[in-house]
Amino acid sequence: MKYDIIIPIYNIQQELGKCLDSISRQTYGDFRAIMVDDGSTDQSPVIAKSYAAGDPRFEYYRKENGGLSDARNFGIAKASSEYILFVDGDDFLEEHALCVIEQELSIYPVDVLEFNGWLVENGRKTRHVNDFYIDAGKVKCGRDYILDNVKARRLASPVWLKAVRRSLILEHRHYFVKGLLHEDELWTPRLYLLADTVKYIDHCLYNYVQREGSIMHRADKMENARHAKKILFQLEDYYRSLDLTRRQRNILTSYLARQMISVCRISEKECATPADRKFIRRNARDIKSIGKMVLFFVFPGRYQVLSEILKKIIKY
Repeated sequence: MKYDIIIPIYNIQQELGKCLDSISRQTYGDFRAIMVDDGSTDQSPVIAKSYAAGDPRFEYYRKENGGLSDARNFGIAKASSEYILFVDGDDFLEEHALCVIEQELSIYPVDVLEFNGWLVENGRKTRHVNDFYIDAGKVKCGRDYILDNVKARRLASPVWLKAVRRSLILEHRHYFVKGLLHEDELWTPRLYLLADTVKYIDHCLYNYVQREGSIMHRADKMENARHAKKILFQLEDYYRSLDLTRRQRNILTSYLARQMISVCRISEKECATPADRKFIRRNARDIKSIGKMVLFFVFPGRYQVLSEILKKIIKY
C-alpha cells in the first residue's frame, strides 16, 4: 500500500461512521486504514469492526486506554506503507483527498506534504484551519519551511494536515509523547527540522469538526496551560541543542516567547509565573516579541488593545 491512515478512536460513536465513510469512499483506493480503539466504552468498537469486516483495507485493533498520543504511536507501529496520514475519528476527509495527495507525491515525493483543511462548526464549513500558509507548491528543506512560516505568521501544528514519509518517523524514532495534551505542538516543529523536503499545497482536504468534549473544548484551562507551557520549555531546549545560526535560533525562540504570552493570557486562572516571565525575557529576541513582552509585563490589563495597535505599527 502507498498510504496508511491511522485513526485513533475513543468513545465517538456519533461521529465515527462519517469519518470512516469518508475514508472508504476515497477516489484513490490504494490505502490501509488502521483503526486504533483506545479502550472505548461506547459502541465505537462495534462500528469500527463492521468496517473491518466489510472492507479488507480496514484493520481494527483494540488497546488499553492510553490517550491520543499512545494510540497514534500504536498505529505507527502497525504501519508498513510509504506514507502515513493521521485522521482523528471525529473528523473526516474530503472524498478526493488521497487522489490530490497522490498526484502531488507522484510529481515530487517529499518527506512531508502539507495541506489545509476546513473548520466545521454545527455541520457547516466556516473557515480554513490556517490562513497563513505561504509559498504554495514550493519544495523547501524542513528548516527553511519552519523558519519562513514562523516569520510569516505562525505554524499549523495539527498532524492531520500532513502526509509524512514513514521512514522519516522510524529513522529518528519521532513518536508522540504519551499523556501530553496538545502533543502536535511539540511533534510538528521537530518533524519539520528533521525533514529534508517539505511542500505545502493549497487544497482543503481535511475537515476538523468542533464538538463539545474535545480536548480543545475542555473546561480545565489550567491543565491545558500547564501542558502547553511544558511543550514550550521542551522546544526551547530542543532549539538550543541544534546547530542553528543565531538569527535562526532567534526567529524560533522569539516565536516561543509570543506563544508563552498567549498561553498565559488564555488561561483565566493561570497567570504568568516567575519561570514564565524568565522564559519570555530569555527568548524574546525580535521587535515583535519584545514589543509584546513589554505590553504584557507593563500593561497586562490593556494588552489586547495595545497589541492590536502595535501590530498595525510594525505591520504584523
